[in-house]
Amino acid sequence: MTPTILEPALGASIGGPGADVAALLRRLYRTLATVRRLDREAVALRGHGVLPGYVDSRGREAVQVGAALALQTSRDRAFPTAHEPGMSIALGADPAAVLRSPRGADAVEGPVVHAVGWALCAKLDRTGGCALTPLGSGAGSAAELRTALTTARTSALPVVFLSSSGRTEGAGMPVLLVDGADALAVHDATVKALNLARSGAGPVLIDAVLPGPTAWPARDPLVVCEQRLRLTGTVDDGYFAEVADTADALADRLRARLTVRA
Repeated sequence: MTPTILEPALGASIGGPGADVAALLRRLYRTLATVRRLDREAVALRGHGVLPGYVDSRGREAVQVGAALALQTSRDRAFPTAHEPGMSIALGADPAAVLRSPRGADAVEGPVVHAVGWALCAKLDRTGGCALTPLGSGAGSAAELRTALTTARTSALPVVFLSSSGRTEGAGMPVLLVDGADALAVHDATVKALNLARSGAGPVLIDAVLPGPTAWPARDPLVVCEQRLRLTGTVDDGYFAEVADTADALADRLRARLTVRA
């Protein structure tokens, strides 16, 4: 099957008619800033031996946060790997537990297998729920991924796969190609993917293309979101200062908790 490239259309389509895009951008920015600050703290703690297995997620926050905040948490479920802390934190998980979680080396099965199994149950129970799970490091072995993807396709399961590979060929399912540095675009693409999977079309792949090193810092996900948010005219410098102070305070509490238990 030749994958279909669906270009996300931003604007009034985001969140449906009458959606408050400025409010969504404020939520996205606050979550991105929090995840970035906690990631910076985790990297520092790794250097002190507190989180020896931590893998930093700088530059990938927009993919994790934008996708997570598109879920309808009353019926959808995310299955992130330990390499996507931003997704778990965006959904309200305890940051200390997330950052301390094993990095996937000792896992019997990856989250993609669990996501597909959960999606099968959701389809049979007719809950209207969709599973969201990243592909990539920590997602499972190659054999597990092949089996899970085949099962999802052949059974037309409501599951959205999230990739940052920049490759869409051979997916065998509809593909949404999106700018992985733009949290709003990722959010919009995920809403579209969830709606498509929920409609009975089967699994959908979101390929969030990340900018190369030469594109920084202009394509820093936090900078891109800030620029979009400032254009709404709903925030000023005080808002960004308050977000930074709140994230710093959370990082301080995180450091205290992790160093006491280390």
